[in-house]
Amino acid sequence: MLMTLLKKHRLLLLALILGLSAFLLSYSAFCVCIKTENVVVPARNLEPYHKISRSDVRIIEIPAGAVHERCLHKVEDAVGKYTVSRVFQGEMLLDAHLISGERRPGISMEIGSEERCIFVPAEYQWAVGGKVNPGDLVDLVWVGKSAAHSEDYGSVHALTVLSNARVIETVTDESSGEFRGVVIACLPITCEKLAQCIESGSIYLCLVPWSTDEHDSPIDAEVWPIR
Repeated sequence: MLMTLLKKHRLLLLALILGLSAFLLSYSAFCVCIKTENVVVPARNLEPYHKISRSDVRIIEIPAGAVHERCLHKVEDAVGKYTVSRVFQGEMLLDAHLISGERRPGISMEIGSEERCIFVPAEYQWAVGGKVNPGDLVDLVWVGKSAAHSEDYGSVHALTVLSNARVIETVTDESSGEFRGVVIACLPITCEKLAQCIESGSIYLCLVPWSTDEHDSPIDAEVWPIR
């Protein structure tokens, strides 16, 4: 029975065998023509300032034409280094994503050599309801606690002490999640001025529109007296 079927359909079987052979040969030639390279990618999403361990990364193979010129090709080139920004799972890991060093990096990497960071405490009701995010620009308005604290400013009880301050990070309470204030970047002499203001009153944060030009904040910002 089997032999009868084979004889009857031998031409069809021959055509199928030849077609399958042609497909396999074409596929093999196609694979040979595509050159691939090994690249390092995160095995999971990595947060900024994270020290990379062996389990954080893996090797995948991708077409050579899609490989970024600054990507890493060996796991050893990544392990032990710190990320400087968020890197997503499966994304090619570049040398620009990493930094070496004995000390864990932090927000100090986000400020210039002439800048300093200072924490400005501000409850959510003083900080646009807590709707302030890293990268925003804010004006800082000082409000004295009493008339005794406004002697240096005459009859002024509130004034803007800094304009266009760049928010580096927002700070929330670790247990309650409540907004506690912001870390801003400014010049050292401005830090001194802000420290005095924080000790002698309260600071309100006023959100600056996106359309405002992002220029360096002056040391002595313009002041509008409130009478």
